[in-house]
Amino acid sequence: MPPGDPYGGPPPGGPYGPPPPGKKKTSPWLWVGLGCGGLFVIGVVLVVLLVFVFGNTDRNEGDGGGGDTGGTSDGGGNSGGGGSSAAGDTSTGLGNAERSNPDLPGFNEPVEHEDIRYTVTDIETGVTDVAGITPSGQFVVVTLEVESLDSLAFFFWRDEQHLYTYSGEAIEEHYEATGSYDGEPMSVDLEVGEPVEVSIVFDVDDPSEISTMGLSGETYGGNEVEVDMTG
Repeated sequence: MPPGDPYGGPPPGGPYGPPPPGKKKTSPWLWVGLGCGGLFVIGVVLVVLLVFVFGNTDRNEGDGGGGDTGGTSDGGGNSGGGGSSAAGDTSTGLGNAERSNPDLPGFNEPVEHEDIRYTVTDIETGVTDVAGITPSGQFVVVTLEVESLDSLAFFFWRDEQHLYTYSGEAIEEHYEATGSYDGEPMSVDLEVGEPVEVSIVFDVDDPSEISTMGLSGETYGGNEVEVDMTG
């Protein structure tokens, strides 16, 4: 007799024996944990991408945001009694990358010739008017510092100086514009130890063609010493 109820009842589990074990249920906290972990990984990836994108943007803005660093040329020029009414570009030399005549004295380099010390200190190009006088091309104003090296006084003749082009063409000073530029006479008394600054105006078609300047202390010019005007 099969085991069962001693009083004749059916065995546990019904006539077919005990019920089969049920399927084990998965805990809902496992899915919650997996979901949180996935969100964390996605968040980290997004943060890394944002840092990379904004970092590149900042670098690009830093590279392209610099201010203008243009030249520091002083455009003032001389402003004497009859000075130019339209100032041009002032520079030390005509702006060439290299001096075209390195064997000659250049700007701010004194040269002594016939008991006079000459120093070319400035050049102004692009002047379109001097005391109501207009050029056929453009005025170029050269500023010189001159000083006597002898005990005797000398005359410095501003109207006997020349500019020379690369081809050797001589350009004389513009007499009227030179005399009107600063109101000084064309000839200047020089004394030892007392340099004098003078300006000479030339009417030039193209300043880039200027190579040298010829300086003379002669009454009617001649016997010049040359100075480089390019660098």
